[in-house]
Amino acid sequence: MTNTLFISETKLKQFTDINNNVDTELIKNAVRESQDIEIQRILGTRLYKALIDGIINNTLTNDETTLLNDYIADALTYWSYYYALDAIYIRPRNNGLLKATGGENSEAADLTLYDRKRKVVKSKADWYSELLATYLVENRDLFPELDEQTNLAEKKPKLGSQYAKSPFVMRGSGRCQSQWRGLPIANSAYPYLPPGYYNGDCC
Repeated sequence: MTNTLFISETKLKQFTDINNNVDTELIKNAVRESQDIEIQRILGTRLYKALIDGIINNTLTNDETTLLNDYIADALTYWSYYYALDAIYIRPRNNGLLKATGGENSEAADLTLYDRKRKVVKSKADWYSELLATYLVENRDLFPELDEQTNLAEKKPKLGSQYAKSPFVMRGSGRCQSQWRGLPIANSAYPYLPPGYYNGDCC
């Protein structure tokens, strides 16, 4: 896991309802884990490492700075909160999952409320992740690392599955019949593409 974090503890507390007295190391671990797992999943390992190197060496381009500040930071804020919820509100003990109430005191955790909170936070994380993925799709030429060949130990960018689905919609026996029949073949998640957009040769 990396020690170079894309957002600070201050930002996480500023834009969420995490209490100011929550342990700093707990928050840093949540940021580190969510960044390594969720953000790297979207960016792919090559672009992810390029951003880390740019921060360490102070060589970020304007495009990379925009990507970090305007898109990654928002998604990472809520993914970090999501990852931190377990450690903040619930502690595993010999007698089950307990909720800390201050000092050494604790009580049985209300898992219904806990699950509800996690779902709300995850929905925000997913929403900002979709914005991030869509931005990368629309500006792919700005980040050549997205198209670099990776080895088996590296993750490829996830821009066509969970967050930004493929812009092409296949109907019936394929895209050509869709085009002939005047049906839209561009996913509505890509508003910059006209409904009948098709890039390629027909059958």
